[in-house]
Amino acid sequence: MYKNTSKEIAETLERRAKTLAQRAYQKERFSHLPYNELKELHKKTFDRYKQAGAMYIRAKKPKKAIEMYQGAIRYTPSEQIEERVKEQIRKLYGTGKRLERSLFSAASIMSLLGSLFFISFNLTGNVSGISERDSSLMGIILFVSGLIFTFIFFRNKKR
Repeated sequence: MYKNTSKEIAETLERRAKTLAQRAYQKERFSHLPYNELKELHKKTFDRYKQAGAMYIRAKKPKKAIEMYQGAIRYTPSEQIEERVKEQIRKLYGTGKRLERSLFSAASIMSLLGSLFFISFNLTGNVSGISERDSSLMGIILFVSGLIFTFIFFRNKKR
């Protein structure tokens, strides 16, 4: 028996949500639909976008989930629900940042420590067999890259 994956289900829900959104736009714009029917169409569209976002989370696709939740906000039935959806989006924005922060912090520390190791020729000159000029050049390159990684780390931390 064939079993749909979370990603396939999310893609199907996304297509349905976009179709409902188009239909809601057309009905709202070009026909004089009663308020209750339009409200019901908006609620269905909201539900589909929200379901698609939840399925994209299960499929481990946070960017697509954020896109779906942002689509859901346009059709939110109340401000309380809108705040809950916005909170969900805020949580999703933080998921990919932890690894990036730790990677940049580790790279900056290793580069700065490596630069200290290679700048002092007395530590590396006799062991590695490289010239003093080459050792200093490697130290400078590592120091500059360490400063760049540190700058990127603190710039991303502000966001």
